[in-house]
Amino acid sequence: MTDTLTVTMLPAKEGDCLIVAYGPASNPKYLLIDAGRAWTYKNALKRHLSDHAIKELELLVVTHVDRDHIDGMLSLMQDAALDLRARDVWFNTWDHLNGNAIEALSTDNDLESFGAKMGEELSPLIVEKGWTWNGKFSAAAVELADQPADNVIQLGNLKLTLLSPSREKLDALKPVWAKECKKAGITPGAMLEEYVIDEDDDIESFGAIDIEALAAETFIDDHSEANGSSIAFMLEYGGKRLLLAGDAHADLLERRLKALGASATDPLRVDAFKIPHHGSKYNLSKDLIELLECKHFLVSTNGNYFKHPDDVAMARLIKFGTADSTIHFNYKTDYNRHWENRGWQRRYKYRVEYPDDGREGFKELRL
Repeated sequence: MTDTLTVTMLPAKEGDCLIVAYGPASNPKYLLIDAGRAWTYKNALKRHLSDHAIKELELLVVTHVDRDHIDGMLSLMQDAALDLRARDVWFNTWDHLNGNAIEALSTDNDLESFGAKMGEELSPLIVEKGWTWNGKFSAAAVELADQPADNVIQLGNLKLTLLSPSREKLDALKPVWAKECKKAGITPGAMLEEYVIDEDDDIESFGAIDIEALAAETFIDDHSEANGSSIAFMLEYGGKRLLLAGDAHADLLERRLKALGASATDPLRVDAFKIPHHGSKYNLSKDLIELLECKHFLVSTNGNYFKHPDDVAMARLIKFGTADSTIHFNYKTDYNRHWENRGWQRRYKYRVEYPDDGREGFKELRL
C-alpha cells in the first residue's frame, strides 16, 4: 500500500495555515498547524476540510497567539456546523505560562468562570469541544523537557520531536501576555478585524540586489516574546523529516538541532523546512541554515503588513542553504517574485516554485 507524507500551505495572507497528511494514500491521517486569518477559514480551510473529507485531526497545533496564526482557529472553533474532531490540541495559554495544567471542567459554571479567568477566547472553546488539550504533556505546557527522550512524542508511527518553546521563552511572554492577546484580538470583547493592505499603498522598489552583501549582514535576533513562545517541532514519517518552525527564535532552534547532533560540518538531513516567521531576517540565521541539509524550503506569506520574506533572509537561504534546493512560495508577490531570476538560480544552484495559476495561496509538497 502506497504511503504519503504531504504538507500543504493554505492561503493565510501574511500568516500560516498548514495541513500535513500522512499514512496510506487511500486513508491518510491529518495534522493542522495554525489557521491564518478569519478570512483563511471562511475562504480556504473550511472548504479544504470538506473537499478532503477530513473529519478527524490527529493533532491540532496553535503555535502561538499572533493573529496571523490564531485568528482562523477561532473561526474554526466557533463554527457549530463543522463536523470535525481533534484527538489532541497543542496550545499554551496563561495557566501554562505559569506552570499549571488545565484540569478537566465538569459544569457550565466551571466553563463560564474559566473563560473569564483565562482572559482570551480560544481556551473555553477547546474545553467546550471536549477535546484533549496538551494531552501528551499531561495537560501542562507544551515545552521542552530537560531529558531529550521526553521531547519525543509518538503518535502511532508518526514521530514528533519538540524544538520550541523552552521554559525561558514562555517566562519571557508572561509580562506581555495581555498585550499580545489584545493584538491577536482574543481579549474579551475585542473585535476580530481583518487586516487588508490598502490598495493604494506604495510597494517598495527593490532596485539592484546584492545577494552577497545581503547574506553577509550581521544577524540580529527576533525579540518578540510571542514569537519566542512558538511551538516548533520536527515531524518524521516513513523515513522523511519535516521541520515546522512556526515563528520560533533562531537561537533556540539552533540549540535544539545541535542537541540532536547537527553541526555545520555534519548537518541534519531534513526533507523540508517551513522556515520561521515567514522569512523574517530576524528568525533565519546563517548558523541555523548551515545546521540543515534540506532540499525544500517552504515560505508562507503574501507579504502583507511586514512585507515578508525579507531579502536578507532569502539571500542567506540562497547563499548558505543546500545546493540544488527548491524554495516553495504559496503566493507570488512583489516581495518574492524577483527570486525567480534565472541568473541567480544558476549561480547559486536553487530553484523557486510558486502556486499554480488560479491557486494563489495554495502550495502542496509531496515528500
